[in-house]
Amino acid sequence: MNKIGLSTVLLFASVLVQAAQVSPTQTVSVRIAGNCGLCKKTIENSGSKKGEAAVSWDGDTQMATITYDPAVTTPDDVLKRVAYAGYDNERYLAPAEAYAELETCCQYARAPQAAALAGNQPSTESHAHGSTGMAKPIDGVLQAYFALKDALVANKPSEVPALTKALAKQLEGISTPEAKKTSSLTAEVGKAKSIADQRAKFATLSESMYTLTKANLPSDSVYYQHCPMYNQGKGANWLSPEKAIRNPYYGDMMLTCGSVVETIGAGASESHQHE
Repeated sequence: MNKIGLSTVLLFASVLVQAAQVSPTQTVSVRIAGNCGLCKKTIENSGSKKGEAAVSWDGDTQMATITYDPAVTTPDDVLKRVAYAGYDNERYLAPAEAYAELETCCQYARAPQAAALAGNQPSTESHAHGSTGMAKPIDGVLQAYFALKDALVANKPSEVPALTKALAKQLEGISTPEAKKTSSLTAEVGKAKSIADQRAKFATLSESMYTLTKANLPSDSVYYQHCPMYNQGKGANWLSPEKAIRNPYYGDMMLTCGSVVETIGAGASESHQHE
């Protein structure tokens, strides 16, 4: 073999070795609270770290996409930085002082439980959801479900498979037949090939989620809401963390179509009627 040929082989081998050393990135979708364009800039800048992770946040859905190198960091590391910057998320609560330092336009409405926990325990080591602290397993389940609902509200079917996996993971924390049924229905939503099919299966999932939530009362108010137009006038329901209607069955076509039927958890004494 001549010198040119040998050099070419060695160069090619070197490129292969370098390529093998590059860790493939992974992507997850998570919920991060926020309000505006300034929030977007702060969330993305605080969470992103060159060579480790990149964060892209959507203000309409309050969902962030984290692309990271699992060889050097984790989503937890990213979300901890975001919390220290003042933003509550799926895993960590922002310290009270960090939230207080946000610009007025960035001071999003915090859930009562989140504000109380952050005030009493000014450290992001207090997880927002999970089996530790004051949170209940159903709280984590609901947050994952709300993220799935928001993806349908925003007409983002591509996000649904990952979000159903996150919901299924949270459901592992509840060992009941209804939770098992809900997990099975969650998988069906994830397998759906179109947003129309996702929404149809989400309607069935929501009925099971309602039963599960009634049997495992959440820490904060959850609103059981109804759309009378869906499924050729047969209607469909869903759960929401807020009274304001954001319809997951029609998205921006009929975003505010619907009404609150029932309040579950805190404030459950409130009664509602279909509008």
